[in-house]
Amino acid sequence: MQKSIDSEYLQMHWDAHVLTLQCFGTWPTASASADTEEFDRRFLGFKDIQKIVLDTSQLQGITSSFLLFFKNLQCWTKGHHIALVTENLPESVLRIFKLSQTTESQPPKNSANFSFIYRLGCGTLDFFSNLKKSLSFFLAILAALYQLLFQRPKNFMGNLFPFIQQTGVEALPIVALISALVGLIMAFVSVTQLERFGASIYVADLVSLAMTREMGCLMTGVIMAGRTGAAFAASIGSMQVNEELDALQTFGINKITYLVLPRVVALMLMMPLLCIFSDLIGIIGGMISALPFINCSMTQYLLQMKRALRLNDVSIGLVKSFFFGVIVAGVGCCKGIQCGRNAAAVGNATTAAVVQGITWIIIADAIFAVFLALW
Repeated sequence: MQKSIDSEYLQMHWDAHVLTLQCFGTWPTASASADTEEFDRRFLGFKDIQKIVLDTSQLQGITSSFLLFFKNLQCWTKGHHIALVTENLPESVLRIFKLSQTTESQPPKNSANFSFIYRLGCGTLDFFSNLKKSLSFFLAILAALYQLLFQRPKNFMGNLFPFIQQTGVEALPIVALISALVGLIMAFVSVTQLERFGASIYVADLVSLAMTREMGCLMTGVIMAGRTGAAFAASIGSMQVNEELDALQTFGINKITYLVLPRVVALMLMMPLLCIFSDLIGIIGGMISALPFINCSMTQYLLQMKRALRLNDVSIGLVKSFFFGVIVAGVGCCKGIQCGRNAAAVGNATTAAVVQGITWIIIADAIFAVFLALW
């Protein structure tokens, strides 16, 4: 048995417990969309509906009236436990409705009521879940960087330059202060030990090698994790709270390309430059601290440093700083995107960005040390 009902924009066909709704033309924006009671009245003549097929192959334009009709139809079929199948519906429309579906919030469970084994298991599962999300996020960044080499996104350079200024020029004062103090402390501690053996001139070797190979890039990475990584997490997290990320997804804008990629590229470009600046300031600070305590001139100090320092040592620090920049920017943006939707979540995301950024910098530095020792 087959039965059909026609209207100006909708045609219904009934066959073997399957109801097919075929849409036509462009639905006027001002037209009324069916609600739950309207569906009950309209589908009254069809008994034992098991599946509804929505065919939009003849639909010429998506209007707000059709979107409201589709949303009400989803609610009606869900309430009556009827399967809804969509044909030829644009992916963007499905994405919007998937985004609009929210789950009811459940009250938080009191973890104190559970045993230690249960909480340990939940913590382990959360760790591996977050690790999987972080790896997926970094793979998305690598895919966006690969795409950037062949197809530059629209307005990418306009988004890049503000972050270059934020992560580069504006970070110089704090990097200079910390690097000068680190170089000064290393030189002072080294002098007090080396002068016992009459080898105080080797302070130049120690300070220059330590700053270029380790301390320059490491301290710059820690500073940028606390300064820039936290800023990235806070700004993107605030966008998550204000539902701006959902708005970007609704408009079909890739948040990785639009938000994350300019920040990552800016920090990748600025970190080696900041590392060189940190090396110079640290070496100068160490020289100013050491010269009053050792029996040599500035020329002798610089010549000794020149004999000890090689281009390979400087290159190692620059390569490390490049990867540290990727870690800081990636962790900051990742925690911002994974932020919850309340004000407290922004603070938690910022804290997690700083802690995990510094942790992964130390882990990466240890991996570099082992690799260079075996090389």
